[in-house]
Amino acid sequence: MLGGCYQGAFSLNNHTLMEYYVYQHRAIDTNKIFYVGKGKGIRHADKNKRSRYWKFFVEKHGFYSEILKANLDEDFAFLIEKEAINIYKKRGIKLVNLTDGGEGCSGYSHLHTAESKAKMSASQIGNTNKNGKTLSAKSKEKISKAKLGKHLSIEHCKAISNGLIGNKHTAKLTDDEVRFVRTNKNIMTHIELGKMFGLHKNTIHKIWRFERYKDVI
Repeated sequence: MLGGCYQGAFSLNNHTLMEYYVYQHRAIDTNKIFYVGKGKGIRHADKNKRSRYWKFFVEKHGFYSEILKANLDEDFAFLIEKEAINIYKKRGIKLVNLTDGGEGCSGYSHLHTAESKAKMSASQIGNTNKNGKTLSAKSKEKISKAKLGKHLSIEHCKAISNGLIGNKHTAKLTDDEVRFVRTNKNIMTHIELGKMFGLHKNTIHKIWRFERYKDVI
């Protein structure tokens, strides 16, 4: 199925787009708008780093992209993205955006805070990598246990996978994803939402009844 087709008056090959732009995605089969985003370069046509709901929707309907407004600085692009999402929602257009826009990182780049860098650095301690760091005894033990799983049969692996569906430790949702599940209670079935987020259908009902993620409003 086709995906990421570009329509509009701007040519990416000629680099006529400036730094940032606001774009929207339409379903190939229905031509309906289902997503609004902000990006630069070829972000509008890229399938990488999308939400599970976006991928679920595109797998079913396909997509093509349209540039709404180009030649923007990042702050202005965020504002237009947020305004477009707001207008579409008021018109009753169902979007797969998990947030109301106006936040996030640009394309694939992400500026890490000093605290984040420190945590990432600490998490690498004990690894053997190109920097020459060595594995700790505890890490080696974990890797050894993990490798045991490679000798399991396909049937055994499937049984383990099925048993983990709905486990809060393997399919933990973000606050925005929880809100999305609740907001779409009367739009999507518990089975569809379960497949989308890797949860058991009964877990979806528990989220709807606030038996799970009680603190997320």
